[in-house]
Amino acid sequence: MNCGQIADSIQAWRKISGINMKPKIALAILKYTKKVSDEHVLIEKQRIAMIHDITGTEPGSEVTIEPDTEVFKAYQNGAREICAVETDLGPIDLNFEEVINAVDEKNETLSVSDLAFLEPFFADRPPNLPDDCPPDGDCCK
Repeated sequence: MNCGQIADSIQAWRKISGINMKPKIALAILKYTKKVSDEHVLIEKQRIAMIHDITGTEPGSEVTIEPDTEVFKAYQNGAREICAVETDLGPIDLNFEEVINAVDEKNETLSVSDLAFLEPFFADRPPNLPDDCPPDGDCCK
């Protein structure tokens, strides 16, 4: 798992953690969502530190980065570097299809985009799904 996948998926993990499902699956989702959230906090701290570093501002101060500037290009490069870093977060020990079915049973919904962001985190990834970026092609927003 890399930092970009975690950053891209955090909203989908928050969404799925709010969906009613069988207790055993819900507990596993809860525990894993906490791990993803902890990793996301670390990524955000790195991103914010990088912003202050490239803008020469003090931590805690408000920063604006204008598009089409050298600082913006430095930010993009720094963000790409952060997103490419591999984390120690392993896949969740649940069957992806079982989770999808648990969601289906309650008439809850996950969008195609949600599923695309979540599926790389499951060890039993279906063979017909890509190993790389989500369908919109943006691996790190």
